[in-house]
Amino acid sequence: MINLAGKEDADKSILEELYLAGIPSVKIERGRTEVPYSYIGKLGIWEFRRAWRYWTVSVPDGKCGLPLKEALKLHYKEHPTDKKQIMGNIIRSGGHADCLPPDEYGAQPIYNKELVEKCKSIGISTKSLKSMGAGDDETEYPDLNYGEVLNLCNEGKSQVECYVKCYHIDDLIGLKEFSETIKNLE
Repeated sequence: MINLAGKEDADKSILEELYLAGIPSVKIERGRTEVPYSYIGKLGIWEFRRAWRYWTVSVPDGKCGLPLKEALKLHYKEHPTDKKQIMGNIIRSGGHADCLPPDEYGAQPIYNKELVEKCKSIGISTKSLKSMGAGDDETEYPDLNYGEVLNLCNEGKSQVECYVKCYHIDDLIGLKEFSETIKNLE
């Protein structure tokens, strides 16, 4: 993809790329970002924003994203025009530059009561944080980061659903393959 950083006419390329990938465009207020754009893509809960040479794709906080099983299928899918490459080389889980598979980087659980209870059942301590703006309510969380929870799952010590909530996509083929994956899951 071409570098759109600082390009005042970035909207033209953005609209073309979204169209070719089959992703609906949404007009927004133009922000002060690396790429000056006034259009983003929206597909289900996913939001597509253009960066300098790639797309950032994410879901809002509290939403699940792409289930790990589907994320792994997409990662290891053969590239449609370059049989020596897998899609994970251009659809980067968690945006990681080393193109790590989603079960090594990028997949994470939804932090909820179910996760807390599962972690407690295997001896993981929890911490309580006061909910922002919720008075005296406290929310309990496992005292682990995303990677540590994913490691517990990979080691078979915990069974929680993990999802990839963010990707960086490096070319138009990756953008199209990602949008088709999302459409097929809806």
